[in-house]
Amino acid sequence: MTNEPPGATPDALTKARNEPEIVEVPARTVIAVDGQGAPSAPSFSRAIQALYTVGYTLRFARKDEGLNPFKVGPLVGEWRAEQPHPATTGVPAPEDWLWSLQIGVPDDMIRDEVERAIGAATSKPKSKLSGNAEAGRIELRTIGQARFARILHVGPYATEPESFEKIEAFLAERSLEREPWHVEVYLSDPGRTTPEKLKTSLLVRIV
Repeated sequence: MTNEPPGATPDALTKARNEPEIVEVPARTVIAVDGQGAPSAPSFSRAIQALYTVGYTLRFARKDEGLNPFKVGPLVGEWRAEQPHPATTGVPAPEDWLWSLQIGVPDDMIRDEVERAIGAATSKPKSKLSGNAEAGRIELRTIGQARFARILHVGPYATEPESFEKIEAFLAERSLEREPWHVEVYLSDPGRTTPEKLKTSLLVRIV
C-alpha cells in the first residue's frame, strides 16, 4: 500500500502491450514545450529538465497549499516533420524533426499556477533552470480525446521502426489509416536502464 497520489497521465498512453491494439486516449491536460531537432540537441535535454523541474514544483506547491497533489508521470513526446521523407531512408533528417514534450497535470490546473511554478523554479538560488530558455516557453495545454493504435516497444530507440512496422501491418489489415506523426511515452529512464531493456509506448493516431 502506498500514499502516492494518482497520476495525471491516462493508462491508455502507458499500458501498452507487445502486440498492436486500438485504444481511446481521453482528453488530458499537460504542461508542454515545443522544439525542433534531434534528441541529441542541447535544447531537447533542456526541455526535459525544465518540464520535470516545473512539474515537481507544481506538485509540491499543491501539497503545501492543501490542494489535490498528483504523481509526476512519464515524459510524453509527439514527433512529426514538415519535410517530405527522403526517398533513401523514408525518415526525415534529424534537424527537421519537430517535437512537443509533455508531462500530464491535473485537469483543474490553471495557467496562473503554471506561471508561478516557472517563476519559483527559475528564481531559486543556484537553480538548475538558470539560463534555461525552454523553461520560459512551457505552456499549459488541453489535448482532445482521440483514437490511437498502440504497441509496447522494448529495446533501443533506434529499433523503434520495427514496432512501427507492426502497427502499419495491423492498420492495413483493418483498412485503417493513420496521421503522419506519432507519440512516444518513455516508460524507462535511459540513464538507469540498458538500451535493450528500455520500454517505450508507441502510438499513432488513427484518421
